[in-house]
Amino acid sequence: MADSKTIKKQNHQVSFEEYFYANLYFWGLLIIVAVISYFVCGAVWDDVTSGTMEFIFVIMGGGFTFVSFLDYFYEIKIAAPAEEISKAR
Repeated sequence: MADSKTIKKQNHQVSFEEYFYANLYFWGLLIIVAVISYFVCGAVWDDVTSGTMEFIFVIMGGGFTFVSFLDYFYEIKIAAPAEEISKAR
């Protein structure tokens, strides 16, 4: 078993490119889910299908993108300066 002193914490700052690709993959997944949902709803554009697409793209997609945006700016504005301050001590 590894000693707790030998385990080092990795400080990996996520780049904008990684957030962009994560969002791109997630939106691709949502498109696949939307196509499947369209056919599960009977391949007819009605109120149920419309509500399902709204949930998929607005709530799930918009929420994921919004949280990624907040996390990216938190990491740049708050976490990175705090790490620099602690390294200077």
